[in-house]
Amino acid sequence: MPEIPLRRRAYTKLVANLFGAYYKLYHHLRVQGAEHIRAQGPLFIVINHISALEPFALGVALADYGVLPGIHYWTVSKKELFQVPLIAAFIRSLGMFPIDRERFDMVAMRTLLNVLRDNKIVAIAPEGTRSPTGKLQAFQPVVAKIAITRRVPILPAAAIGSEKAMPVGAKFPHPKPITIRFGPIFELSEFYNTELTDEIADRASWVMRAHVAELLPEWMREVPPPSGRIGERKI
Repeated sequence: MPEIPLRRRAYTKLVANLFGAYYKLYHHLRVQGAEHIRAQGPLFIVINHISALEPFALGVALADYGVLPGIHYWTVSKKELFQVPLIAAFIRSLGMFPIDRERFDMVAMRTLLNVLRDNKIVAIAPEGTRSPTGKLQAFQPVVAKIAITRRVPILPAAAIGSEKAMPVGAKFPHPKPITIRFGPIFELSEFYNTELTDEIADRASWVMRAHVAELLPEWMREVPPPSGRIGERKI
């Protein structure tokens, strides 16, 4: 594994410290379950998506325990964030890469798989989009499929409070507290030796969702209304 250049490591730590100061002073960021964090992959970190704030809050939480963006882990982000060149350059420097949520994105998938092959970590929100209510939505089954076929362990994480700090539609964040909570690493091993049909993949996604739901307050765990997806009622 190539050595990370000192300049890049210093830059990443500087950005992490700046974001850390903001989140700790303005949002009183708390991290729980940090004993479950590890820097070695392959590994998925799956987190709920309720605000524009939690990807960076997660980054601060991980950096405090030596897991740095673009060095140890990469984050899947919607392609719309990359439309402004300066913003795109900055978030790419922090290990974010774009995905087209409207179609199967082969480039994003190749990047994701390469990160895992390099024994690194991928952070992703399997809901696919922000929850407008703060309640945990159904998970898209693609992450479960990869976790099963590649036998990738999963670190569940929960963002709590960011839906109040910057709800969907808000232009500026409010000084509300945010908590990032980690749970024990698990695998979808009960699905390893089964035929990976759409129904099985969907069922596995609900198992993955349950691990994140356990970390959330009761009101955020509520199952969303049925949408006709296969296995929607399975938790």
